[in-house]
Amino acid sequence: MPQARFDGKVAVVTGGSNGIGRAITQAFADEGGRVVVCDLVDSGYFAGHPQVVTVTGDIGDHGLAGRAIGTAVERFGQADILVNDAASYPDGTLLDMPADAWDRVFSVNVTGTFMMTQAFARHCVGRGARDAAVVSISTGSARNPRPAGAAYAASKAAVETMSKVFAMELGPHGIRVNVVSPGYIDVREWSDAFPDRAPDELRAALVQSIPLGQAGQPRDIASAVLFLVSGDAGHITGTVLEVDGGSNAGRFSLAGHATNGQSRVRG
Repeated sequence: MPQARFDGKVAVVTGGSNGIGRAITQAFADEGGRVVVCDLVDSGYFAGHPQVVTVTGDIGDHGLAGRAIGTAVERFGQADILVNDAASYPDGTLLDMPADAWDRVFSVNVTGTFMMTQAFARHCVGRGARDAAVVSISTGSARNPRPAGAAYAASKAAVETMSKVFAMELGPHGIRVNVVSPGYIDVREWSDAFPDRAPDELRAALVQSIPLGQAGQPRDIASAVLFLVSGDAGHITGTVLEVDGGSNAGRFSLAGHATNGQSRVRG
């Protein structure tokens, strides 16, 4: 039987209708938690689930954060956990990306995450909660970017930096703030949105860059999130936990060129 680590706890999960967010929502519910999902659309996946309620809207819009926290209070009495998973990630090179597309990425990924975290923190401080926790979802691209990914990578780098600041500011209130940074995660069995976004050849290339030799699954990220918001991580705040199969450990693509002899090449 699943553990009931989150009996009596209420989580707000942005982007919780599909993909990684869906897996996180399901994991909380499986372990006794109640969840408010915030997403652009209601996928219907949790329709009728007694522990899950969905609020639709754009986290980049002013006012949605307050509505989401208000729904948690109205339906379940409080909010104890916030998971910032919702994201916008259109690709575009410097020469081609429209400015409004760039603005959209930062509106959702950075400003939306800021507004959700602010509304959640104000609620927790206001009710004197001393065991609240925030986890934001980042990406390995924040440290290992790729061409055409400047907007997404830069926005997630901002999320990681501001999460560290929030950890310092909210620590005295007993609120922990951490980040989970996924590598390549195959979400096709967990998402109804854009299941064919990546061609098979790209997926194969991504797997080849992972030392463990396989794509991650949404449940891998959910497990990391649930650990960081649980009592087992009670002295962890301001950290970035990479869940990427080792893809950011180093230049694994050069593994085939390794040699036991001394090299005359330096640098």
